[in-house]
Amino acid sequence: MSTVVIIGGGHNGLAAAYYLAKAGRKPIVLEARGIVGGGAITGEVHPGFRCPTLTHHTCVHADIARDMDLATHGVEFLTPPVEVFAPGDNGFPIVLSADRLRTRDALRQRSPRDAEAYPTYRSTLARIAGALGGMLTQPPPDIDRPGTGDLWNLLKLGRRIRSLGTRDAYRLLRWAPMPVADLMSEWFETDLLRAALSAPALSGTMFGPRSAGSGLVLLLRHAHQQLADGASQVRGGPGALTNAMAAAARAAGADIRTNARVERILIGNNQVAGVLVDGRELPATVVMSAIDPKSTFLTLVTPTDLGPDFRSKMQHYRAAGTVAKVNLALSALPAFRGATSPEWLAGRIHIGPTLDDMERAFDRAKYGEVPVDPWLDVAIPSILDPGLAPGGGHVMSVYAHYAPHRLRGVEWDAAKQTLLDAVLRTLDRFAPGTSALVIAAQVLTPADLETEYGFHGGHIFHGELALDQLFAARPLLGYARYDSPIRGLYLCGAGTHPGGFLTATSGRLAAQTVLKAHGSV
Repeated sequence: MSTVVIIGGGHNGLAAAYYLAKAGRKPIVLEARGIVGGGAITGEVHPGFRCPTLTHHTCVHADIARDMDLATHGVEFLTPPVEVFAPGDNGFPIVLSADRLRTRDALRQRSPRDAEAYPTYRSTLARIAGALGGMLTQPPPDIDRPGTGDLWNLLKLGRRIRSLGTRDAYRLLRWAPMPVADLMSEWFETDLLRAALSAPALSGTMFGPRSAGSGLVLLLRHAHQQLADGASQVRGGPGALTNAMAAAARAAGADIRTNARVERILIGNNQVAGVLVDGRELPATVVMSAIDPKSTFLTLVTPTDLGPDFRSKMQHYRAAGTVAKVNLALSALPAFRGATSPEWLAGRIHIGPTLDDMERAFDRAKYGEVPVDPWLDVAIPSILDPGLAPGGGHVMSVYAHYAPHRLRGVEWDAAKQTLLDAVLRTLDRFAPGTSALVIAAQVLTPADLETEYGFHGGHIFHGELALDQLFAARPLLGYARYDSPIRGLYLCGAGTHPGGFLTATSGRLAAQTVLKAHGSV
């Protein structure tokens, strides 16, 4: 039986290993670091304080969680009672709960117009995102030689869009290429509400609120959340999730090896021959890379093994990170202005009062400048999961936007304190005294994401989520079905369809592609 090697033990690599093993293969997963998980790990910020090191949102599709029987392996998904808390400068926050009618009543204090529009907006968004959901669970079509399955999937997508009705189908066609700021302005009049609802379309991307195409990212976010049944947190942090995925893959028959750094993919006669790992050759007839496309083809593949046209296109694949991560160990729960209950802070905390504030932060990133007034996506996972911190203490996980991969005139090592100061200053503005609660801080810049975690350019999604780098063009036109110009070499990471967001679907779809091409036992 031929050997399948998977490079990278993140969530997609582990999902691919599980599905291959369940089909009778014996995949070998090679993870360079000492632990599995990739960007989904839980680390210790300070003795006793465990925080999501990189991602604090989990969005594994529910059918994958069921297939892998993650509950049996100890996974407990947590659902916060409040989805979004957004403090305002005037002390009156936006509080968005899962109960749309309750949210409507809360919004009425600010704007009767927004209160009436919100339930309609959410139901409309859910319908449109739901129509896109099927597209995210199937491989993109073969644009050169579409098969019967491709045509059938496209027909089903067309039927789902048609079933939306004329008005919603028109909205889908308009919203996808729109700037999210324009989309929000059509629905709402309150600046803080517009900003809080726009944030998911921008986090981790090289988009500002007025960037074309950010509307599509918003739709994709919500489509993935529906496929994940709304799950957003895991008890024990994201590391508990990926440890359970590793346990499921091992139970199915996968061999997972840590501290195993792949130095090169071995190729002969345009066919994969194996990998060079820690100076030793490991033969394989199939290699699947769960790391990003640029690292795969520009670092692990010898240049002479790629055609100049493909290599040139891969060099121009956009994957420059825009977000830094700040993790804080806190002696107590911060007192956010307007928060009357800790449960209000258990979901996503948005700090960025207006779209103009967020656009100005984006302007600095375009010119390689350190953020001065960043907008923040904050989570305090220890509210729902007290075991992450000692009694009375808390951990805070912060995405700081925008933090460009390359700074102008300075290196990130010299700018880390400046970034931390800006984050703490922003937190103190909306939760006075937060900086005085800090016991320890960890700052991870895009440069750290590249050198320590292997994300080329420090991009958390393995490539920009732009219209020209999605669906049948992710990562490149003609190579969106997890294959490559080299026989036996496949991609299975977030740089493939359906993109990032920690869904594990890329790993499953890539495994299905390999099984179809190479068969099971």
